[in-house]
Amino acid sequence: MRIPHIINSNTLKVYTPSTECLQLVGETARQIKAEDFTWNDALVPLLTDLATQAINRNFENKPTLDQLPCEDRNYLLQILFLDLSLELIIPLIDDEFYWQRRYTEHFGLVTNRKPQAWTWKCLYLSRHVQKIIEEAQPQYSDEENMNDILDLCAPYTQRLLVTQLQRWQPPLTMEKEDIPEVYPIDHINLIFILRRLPQISELRISYGVNEVGEDFQWDMFKLSVTDCVRLGKGVLELKQIKILKVHRSNIEYKHCQALMQGLIRNRTLVELDLSNCKIGDQGALCVAKVISTHPTLKNLNLTNNRIGQIGAEGICYALTLETCARLDEVNFRLNPLGHEGVMGVLRAVIRCDIPRKLILSGVNFEEETSWKLAQMIKHNTYLEGLDISNNWLGEEGGEFLCEGMEINKSLKWLDLRETDITPAQHQTIKKLLKRNVTGILQKDEEIQSQQQPDTEEKVITETTYKAENAEEKEGKGEKE
Repeated sequence: MRIPHIINSNTLKVYTPSTECLQLVGETARQIKAEDFTWNDALVPLLTDLATQAINRNFENKPTLDQLPCEDRNYLLQILFLDLSLELIIPLIDDEFYWQRRYTEHFGLVTNRKPQAWTWKCLYLSRHVQKIIEEAQPQYSDEENMNDILDLCAPYTQRLLVTQLQRWQPPLTMEKEDIPEVYPIDHINLIFILRRLPQISELRISYGVNEVGEDFQWDMFKLSVTDCVRLGKGVLELKQIKILKVHRSNIEYKHCQALMQGLIRNRTLVELDLSNCKIGDQGALCVAKVISTHPTLKNLNLTNNRIGQIGAEGICYALTLETCARLDEVNFRLNPLGHEGVMGVLRAVIRCDIPRKLILSGVNFEEETSWKLAQMIKHNTYLEGLDISNNWLGEEGGEFLCEGMEINKSLKWLDLRETDITPAQHQTIKKLLKRNVTGILQKDEEIQSQQQPDTEEKVITETTYKAENAEEKEGKGEKE
């Protein structure tokens, strides 16, 4: 019995009898089994099924789908070959079931966050474009030959994730004498590719190679300044891009400068992520130039980028400008800012009303930093989230922090993990954060009474209740 794909698999499981039911008396002798969907497998197949199977075998030569009745059409989608050319099936098939089968067959499980309003067709075609880019060989310069397939996939590609880019290898037709001693480190030209994908709103890219095994070489993870120039120009071709993440790459000062020269003309970005790169102080100054004039940027992530005092002060100076982007979140996590770098950040946060969330996790606080941080918390009235985890504060720094939180009314989220403050200080800060969220300050006695009811009050209540009952009984006895 053929089960159409439109029936949920969980529905079929409901009708499947359990092992205990099959062992009941009378089950073995029962002839009519309504729950048995294999009852007609040994029978001669229907002529319509044979015709549908013939259509499947000749689908590439004579595609026939919408002309079939609904039942036969569903059956054809269940058995349709998964290696048909995209040029044929993209304009013809929109059914999610077929694209889910195709995605599972070619790529397995979905391992990344699904975008909003996603469909299996969009997921498959986005992943197919990713595969084309990741397997492209730069020595053959075949970017312009991808135009046909990219034009077909463009309407369905809103997010592009590139986890690797192939390095240059000598072409097979190149003579041995012509092979250079040092291979070029340029990758494929992304300008021609991104120009064909105007619907992209999120681009994530890493310059490197996956699964290299025993062939590992450091050159595999290098990139040229030309690569960043091309990426910056390619992003300008994306008129709807909102998220750009260039992470886990050897992007240094010159690479960052070349990339920012393209991004400075962008007017649509909302999130910029350069985490786990090597831009340093000079690269941070280039980023500061971009955010000082960008109209739409909201989130800036510079995690683990070797940024020190100069870079932090440059970015924070840009925050104080009137033309600066209205950033909601700035992330300096795992950068060696030191005391002076943190001071530059704190001075900027006091003087302006951005960002709403600041991450300073693992930035090498010093002994004096905790007191300066507490002063900033006292005077700032805009900051809503602060992460200072993995910095040493100690008991004295915890006291400063508690004093600052007593005055602050805006901070609603504070990460204090691995800061060596005392549990009592943790509890005090937690109470003050709850006050900022709810507007109600609970006393320590109230908190303790909520956690553990007063046993003395229980005893008094029970004693009073027993005394009242005894008086009532005595009164009734006297009346009798």
